[in-house]
Amino acid sequence: MSDLVESVHTTTDAAPDAMETPAAETQRIIQSGTIWLAAVLVAAAVGLGPLLASGWRPSQLPMLGGLGFWLGIVSASAGTASLIWAGCPTLGFPLMQAWKQKQYCIRFGICSSVAGMALVGLMVLVTPA
Repeated sequence: MSDLVESVHTTTDAAPDAMETPAAETQRIIQSGTIWLAAVLVAAAVGLGPLLASGWRPSQLPMLGGLGFWLGIVSASAGTASLIWAGCPTLGFPLMQAWKQKQYCIRFGICSSVAGMALVGLMVLVTPA
């Protein structure tokens, strides 16, 4: 009976370890990075598309609003570039180096993109018409 319990423990304990390997996590980051990139691009198109189509331009913002707008654009662009890197396959780097790069890129990319788009939206919304 103890052999059966021991074998069950080893199989259930081995499964989480297999999911936490650098290779498995790198693969998950590549897949989720692609999904986050698509979400960021769709959100930007849905948010700015109708504004630009209606004739609105960033030059219509006051100086402080324009500065915040362009700061948000730079932040969102840097985050988008980071998400692109996180979603790309790792061909030229050893696994451990790619794993570290992708961990930082996905975290920075999500935070920077969302914060940049929020700042852009805030500057557009608080500016008087």
